[in-house]
Amino acid sequence: MAAIAYAAAVLAVDTLAAQMVRWPFDWHGLFAWRMDSGFDLFKCVFWGAIPLAFCLRCMDWGWLGVARWRKTDLWLLAALAAAGSAAMLVIPLFPALRDIYPGLSGAPASARQEFAITYAIWTLSWLPAWEFLHRYFLLTRVDRAWPRLGWLIVPLSETLYHLQKPWPEAAGMLALSLVLTWWARKRRNLLLPLVVHAIIEAQLVLFILMT
Repeated sequence: MAAIAYAAAVLAVDTLAAQMVRWPFDWHGLFAWRMDSGFDLFKCVFWGAIPLAFCLRCMDWGWLGVARWRKTDLWLLAALAAAGSAAMLVIPLFPALRDIYPGLSGAPASARQEFAITYAIWTLSWLPAWEFLHRYFLLTRVDRAWPRLGWLIVPLSETLYHLQKPWPEAAGMLALSLVLTWWARKRRNLLLPLVVHAIIEAQLVLFILMT
C-alpha cells in the first residue's frame, strides 16, 4: 500500500504541475523542475532515484539483464516495435493528437536539430525512471501482496496518468501497459518494456521531424 501511495502521489504532483493547476498553490511553479536542456529533474528524482534507493538493499538485478529472456521474446519486441510504427500513422487522424505532436518538416534544420536533442535529453531523464517506478518498484510489491490480480494496478496507474492526454493515446497506453506488465511479471524483467518504450519514443520523434 505504501508503494501504491507513493506512485500515486508523485504522478499526481507531476500531473498537477503539467496542467498548470494553481489551487491551493502554484503546482507548476513548485514542481516543474525542467531544465533549459530539457532534463526533467523532478521525474528523474521522484520516479527513479528515490524508488531505486528504496530497492537497492534487496534489488533483484536479474530484472535489468537479458538472462531471463527467451528467443521468442525477440519476436514480441519486433511486433511491438511494428505496432508502434503503425500507431504513428494514427496521429494525423485525430486533431487532438496532431495538436500536441505537430510536424516540424517545414522548420529550419537548426530548429529540428535542437528539438531532437532536447527531446532526447528529456526522454532519457524520465523514461528509465518511469519503467523502474512501474515495472519494478510498484509491480514487485503489488504482485507479492496480491499474486493473482495485483499486477493490474500497474496498467491502471499508467492509464490514469495518461488521461491528461487525448483518449486515443490513453487507450494505446492501456493496451501497451497490459502487454508489457504481463511480460515483465512473467519474465521478472523490465528490460524489454524499457526497450519497447524507448523505440516508441524514437518513432514519435521521427514522426514529428518528418511530417
